[in-house]
Amino acid sequence: MTVKRSVKNKTNRLVVLTQGLVLILLLAPYFTLPATRLTYSNALLFRPVEMNRILSAEIPTLNISYTSRTNPIDTQVKSGDVIAGDHVVLKAQWTPTLVNRSRLEINAHAIPTLLWLEENQASLEIDTRALGNNASCTITATAWLSNGSIMEAVFTDVYIGNYFIPKVVVTSPNGGEEWTGVHNITWTASDVNADDELLFEVFFSSDSGESFESLASSTNLTWFEWDCTELHQSDASLIRVRVSDGIYFSSDSSDNVFTAGAIVTTSPTSPTTGPTTTPPELEPRIIVFVIILLFSCGVMALVVYYAARKWL
Repeated sequence: MTVKRSVKNKTNRLVVLTQGLVLILLLAPYFTLPATRLTYSNALLFRPVEMNRILSAEIPTLNISYTSRTNPIDTQVKSGDVIAGDHVVLKAQWTPTLVNRSRLEINAHAIPTLLWLEENQASLEIDTRALGNNASCTITATAWLSNGSIMEAVFTDVYIGNYFIPKVVVTSPNGGEEWTGVHNITWTASDVNADDELLFEVFFSSDSGESFESLASSTNLTWFEWDCTELHQSDASLIRVRVSDGIYFSSDSSDNVFTAGAIVTTSPTSPTTGPTTTPPELEPRIIVFVIILLFSCGVMALVVYYAARKWL
């Protein structure tokens, strides 16, 4: 009887233990904290249930901003923004108290290029010039909180521009000059990207820009010494300079035509000839007289011929 009671108690305890384990498994999802994915404009939003699971002492907040060499002041970023400058540095700053680790991603789908950084800190910075070109990007900031929660913020359609078209301006010759011998072609150039190495090509046209020939290429100087002594003189000359930073290019030409060259060409002249005379026109009377004369001569010749045959 005692043995039966002991076995029954063990069976009951096993059933209770099994029921408890099943109950724990069923209730486990309600005690785990899911990752929160939010699409940002310029403020962090929470759903009511998620808000209750975050410590009431401090709600995590995120600030996304950027600086550049041309704009050193922190400027807030939101979805749909256009941000540009030389070396745009994107910054993600989470409220530090609850954040154990954070991650920042910049995804340029069209290039395609992905920049990311993950550290055990609440603040991250990425120099977006490493994208290699200008592009619309999706920015994702993720934070792992000390209570086990994961916060994720997404900024969409943020256009990031790090690369700019260089500019060039021809300063000499710029129109109206008369060049023979050696002269310096000069120009000025500028680029928002301070680190870019600019290379130049120089072209010459003798027909007002209808066609060009190269004078110099891949030079990093802003002048070119040009000897136009052996050039046939043209008053329809133009100079064009093209600049490139390795990605973009632009060009500029002389504002107006100028004269260049020392060899003067003359148009060939036809040889001179003496005056030409035309024979005078014959009068009708003279023509009639000649005809009668020829006819008479013919008749006389016949008469003489037959007379000679008769008498001889």
